[in-house]
Amino acid sequence: MIVLCDPQQLTQVVQPEIKAFLQQRFHDIWGPEPYGPDEHGFFILVEPGDTSEQIELDTGYYLLKSLFNGAVYGDPDFSPDFEYLEDHGSFCEAVYVFTDSGFAVVMIVPKEAGIDGRIPELCAEFSV
Repeated sequence: MIVLCDPQQLTQVVQPEIKAFLQQRFHDIWGPEPYGPDEHGFFILVEPGDTSEQIELDTGYYLLKSLFNGAVYGDPDFSPDFEYLEDHGSFCEAVYVFTDSGFAVVMIVPKEAGIDGRIPELCAEFSV
C-alpha cells in the first residue's frame, strides 16, 4: 500500500487512471491554500499483496470492520464506516470523513488481481 500525504508522492502511483484521479482530488481538496495532511486528510492506495489486516495495522483504518460495533464484513450486523464508496471503473474510492471540518481518509482500491478478495467483494456490494 502507498499512503499519500503530499501531491509530490504521486510519482509512486503507476496506474495512469488512478494517478490522474488522485492528482485531481489533491487539487480539489487544497484549492488555493497549501495542502496539509493533518488538516485535509490523506489517501491510501491499496496494492496487490495487501491484506485487510496489514492495511488496518499500518494505517489504523478499517475497510472490513466497523469501528462502531466491531462487526466484520460478512457478519449480519456489519455496516461499513465510510461516507460513500464509489466505483470508478478500474478502481473504487472509499471516503471516510472524520470531522466537521472535512478531514478525510480516502482509500483507493484498484480492481487488480492479488488484493485481499474480501476487499473487492465489499466494494462490489456497497459501491454506487
